[in-house]
Parts: sequence; structure tokens; C-alpha cells
Amino acid sequence: MEHSGKSFLSFIWGFAVFVHITTADLSYSVPEEMKSGSIVGNIAKDLGLEGGKLVARKARIDTEESYQHYYDIDLKTGNFVIRERIDREELCGETVSCMLKFELVLESPLELHRISLLIQDVNDNAPVFPKDTIKLEISESADKGARYRVNEAHDADIGKNTVKHYSLQNNEHFVLSVRDDTDGSRNVELVLDKELDREKEHDLNFVLIAADGGNPQRSGTANIHVTVLDANDNAPVFDQAFYRASLPENSALDTVVFAVSATDADEGVNGEVIYEFSRISERAKKLFSLNSKTGEIKVKGTLDFESNSKYEMRIDAKDGYGLSSDSKVMIDITDVNDNAPVIYMKSLMNPVGENVSPGTEVGIINVQDRDSESNGQVRCSIQQNAPFKLVPSIKNYYSLVTTGQLDRELVSDYNITITATDEGSPPLSSLKLFSYL
Repeated sequence: MEHSGKSFLSFIWGFAVFVHITTADLSYSVPEEMKSGSIVGNIAKDLGLEGGKLVARKARIDTEESYQHYYDIDLKTGNFVIRERIDREELCGETVSCMLKFELVLESPLELHRISLLIQDVNDNAPVFPKDTIKLEISESADKGARYRVNEAHDADIGKNTVKHYSLQNNEHFVLSVRDDTDGSRNVELVLDKELDREKEHDLNFVLIAADGGNPQRSGTANIHVTVLDANDNAPVFDQAFYRASLPENSALDTVVFAVSATDADEGVNGEVIYEFSRISERAKKLFSLNSKTGEIKVKGTLDFESNSKYEMRIDAKDGYGLSSDSKVMIDITDVNDNAPVIYMKSLMNPVGENVSPGTEVGIINVQDRDSESNGQVRCSIQQNAPFKLVPSIKNYYSLVTTGQLDRELVSDYNITITATDEGSPPLSSLKLFSYL
């Protein structure tokens, strides 16, 4: 665990008022699948706070709503604890670094501490082939050394826990060849080691095994079924080895992303090409469809840039007798301004004494916008007919301070409206109304 801190004084223009703000960074690392109630670390100890201070200073953890149910802080002990079991693959997919970001907020004085939580992978997934049975149709005239590519297995885990080894059940005709490609994938091929004779054997059956590098090791299998036929000399060839496209997250259903294309020099059934996904995540399966005849990829689900901004998949082109090639596809999702800012009242002094000095902090406001870049940049303002103003504090926090002397005999209560507007096009806004007595 690492942490560092810094402090600074912010001067509020026009009044001799200072706001003391302290920030620190805390970093923790835990394996996925930990039980509810497990302790990640002690935040109070790591920040050098005395026991009981967290309650007195209204300590709380702020984060995205999607993370709130995973972790919490025990205000009595200062322990940072797991509330709910976390599945790294479900939360972060194939992303190498699964990092959750939190903010610890303390009041009196206001402090904001950033907390980073790295979720480590454990070997809780076995390799899985795209299909349980791999069917190949091979001519008896095929020469020794002929190679037949099969789809690699996929393991949702990362690092050493993903697929590391392939092996082939003993058989008379085929050996296995595995080659690492430059893009990180593997080219898995069956190599004909002994020529086929259809008069002796019409069909062959054996097993392909994929194993990961975890401890304990996990493995998955696919059955290889070979039907012995007559000649098919050419595999389909894609017109591009790599396809890439960008889509706005508000793309309508049935929007065409693009179409892949492969040709086969053979004639008849041997030259008829069909397309299928050879590697695709479960999430992407729900969002994109592939026309097996035309190669056209369409949107079939609701896209969300904030949930996932990039999808990578592989597509197979296969001819009528099983020869195939594949191509890599990358689809980038672009952000649109579809989230309005949300205003949170984090602290509120109510009622306010009429004898408070101008420049007194009476509330803390937090503004969040889930969009990115300019779509997530927010301006915050307050109505001008009340003796209050907003002062930027730290990051997306504002202090609500008085701007003049209050007099209950003249005005006994105020209705205050705060407006938050982002910089998207068109901009989105939200309002927050509250009363001071």
C-alpha cells in the first residue's frame, strides 16, 4: 500500500476567508472473489487519523454508482471492507489493469483523499473453445504437411491465468502446430503427418486440449471430427487483415458497422464462403450481429461509451469443405453527450445563524457527469438574488459561502437554486433547489 499527501490554502476573492484542504493518495491491491466482510486495509491508520475521528468528521466514500455496492468504510475502526464479492472479468472484461477509483471526503475542515483499488486476477475461468466440436472435411488427396487452422480457445482470465498450452490427443494422422502472432493471438493448426485413405477411414475423431498457466491449472477441450473427402485446394482470403470502425454510442439498432469480405479461388461448393465469429466476448455478442452470407456487421443492442468504449473480435471465413482464414475486427465507440450533470448536496448547515460572518462556508456541493472530455466538463452557478455564492474547492467540489450579513428580521428564509451545465453540444443541465431558514 502506498500513499502520499499535500495541503494548500485557497483564498476566496473579496473576503478574508481561507479554506484548508488536504489531499492524499491511497493505493490498495486485492484479489478478486474475496468474501463479503474481508478487510482491504485501514484507511484511518494509513492517513494518520485518531480513532473516532471518522465519525466526527462525517467521513464517507464517493465513487460511481456502479461501484458503490462493492466496498465501504467502517467508521468505528477505519477499516476499508468488501461488501460484495467482485468478479474482475465481469467488471473489467479483458482489460489488463482493473483499477477502481474512490474518493474519501472528510469535513471540518474539508479533505479529499483519492483511493485506488487494484483488483487482481485469480484463476477462476477455464479455457473455452468457440465450439465444442470442430468439423473439418479434408480430401484424401491432401499432401503430408498440409495445415488446417482451428479457432483458438479463449480464457476470460488474464496474465499467467489465460491460455498457455495446447495439446492433441494421440492419433495416427495429425500433429499440432501452435504459433504466436504479432498481435498477441495464437495460430493453432492441425498438420497432416500421415496421408489419409478414404477407403480405410471415412471419419476421424480425436480431442484438442487447451490449458491455462494458473495454479491449479484449468483446461478445456474440443472434439475434432474429420470427414475424408475429395480435393479443396484454396482457403478463403480476406481483402483486409484488420478492419476498424467507429460508432457513436447512440447508434440505432440495425445500424451497419461495415462488411467484411473474403474470396475463394475454388469453384462450386469449395468456393462458397460463409462468415462466423471465431472469437467474441459475451458482451459483444449481445451488441453486434454478423450476416453469415454477406459478412455485414450490424448493431443489435444498446451501446454505452461509459460502459465499454472498444470491442475487439475475430471473424472466420470458411469455404464449403472447411478451409478457413480469419481477420481481426476493432469497433470503437465514441462518446455523445447523453448524461446530464448530477448535483449532490454533501453537507448543509441549516439553519444558519444571522450572526455568521460574510464568507462563512455553509454547505458543500459535489457535481458529477459520466460523459468524457468536454461532454463531462461542468460549470456550476447559483441564482444572484440570494446572499450566497459557490466557490470552487477541489476537483468537482464547491463550497457554498455567504456573501453578506444575514438579517432574520428582514429575510427569514431563502430558496436557493443551483444550476450545473456541461460543455457538450448541445449542453445538458440540471437544477438543485433547497431552502435555508
